[in-house]
Amino acid sequence: MLSKLMQEHIPTDIRKMRKNNFIEDLETKKLKNVEYVENGHGWADVTGCPLCGNNKNTIELEVHRNQLLKCSNCEVRYHEKIPADFNDIYQVENYSPHTKGISTEDFNYRKERFGSERVKLLQKYCGDLQNKSLLDVGCGIGDLLAAAQGAFKRCVGSEFSEHLRKFAHEKTKLNIYPNPLDSFPEKDFDVITAIDVIEHIPEPIPFMSAAVNLLNDNGHIMLYTPNYESISIHVMQEFSNLISGTGHVILYNHHSLQQLGEQVGLEVVHTETRGLDISSIASFLDYQNKSGSEFILNYGEELQAIINASGAADYLRVIYKKK
Repeated sequence: MLSKLMQEHIPTDIRKMRKNNFIEDLETKKLKNVEYVENGHGWADVTGCPLCGNNKNTIELEVHRNQLLKCSNCEVRYHEKIPADFNDIYQVENYSPHTKGISTEDFNYRKERFGSERVKLLQKYCGDLQNKSLLDVGCGIGDLLAAAQGAFKRCVGSEFSEHLRKFAHEKTKLNIYPNPLDSFPEKDFDVITAIDVIEHIPEPIPFMSAAVNLLNDNGHIMLYTPNYESISIHVMQEFSNLISGTGHVILYNHHSLQQLGEQVGLEVVHTETRGLDISSIASFLDYQNKSGSEFILNYGEELQAIINASGAADYLRVIYKKK
């Protein structure tokens, strides 16, 4: 079984993904974002589950004075307060969703390692892409769009952050819009992707409904988002890079993503997990001055392949089809 998993496993060069002292830098960034919010427009209270509206919850953990709550109905996790204006975080000059940065080298690695893999996944579950159109929502630096240009007839991006939008356009020469989906200037897409996006959306139902309205009949939506039931969150808790207290305002599991799709007329056609749990846990052990990081890194790819296959890796991938 392990040999089969390793044949299918795609290694990740973590040196191209993260700086040294990953956890220390992450904690600094989390605290800086809190400072941006408190010196900006402040916080807005969340009065109920943003997915199903339920008011019953339990406390999961707390990160920098912001409790993470679990909805007793749909199992989504959400923070008790969120930034009143997300521009306080996303429009600062040094904002980047990637710890390593946005150099040309980083871009090329992400395009070949992750962008190409995601295009292959779309080909597997969405069929021949040659005559289809793609919208990548929250396209970031544009690595997925760059990989998709040769596979799709039309590729379009959207990106909220101005400097990331400019970077993506420079790399792809594609239309990259700042518009929200409910006023998007183009439509009739066959595939919509949103990588590392839905966890940033404080009102997921209107967002997903607007995406569905841009889809052609039988179109597909692919989401990548942190998996709250991952081994890395289980071990690291509030020190996880997936729990921020400011940017990642909602965290999902398999069940809550299915609930999200059902509410907007989408059915799940594929789900899986992939992650960097082992690298994150090793960094956490070093940060805590605990032993064990050397051992798990020595067998990191094998352990990560097993975690991926178990459905407990730190990122969920789900592909929906429009009903």
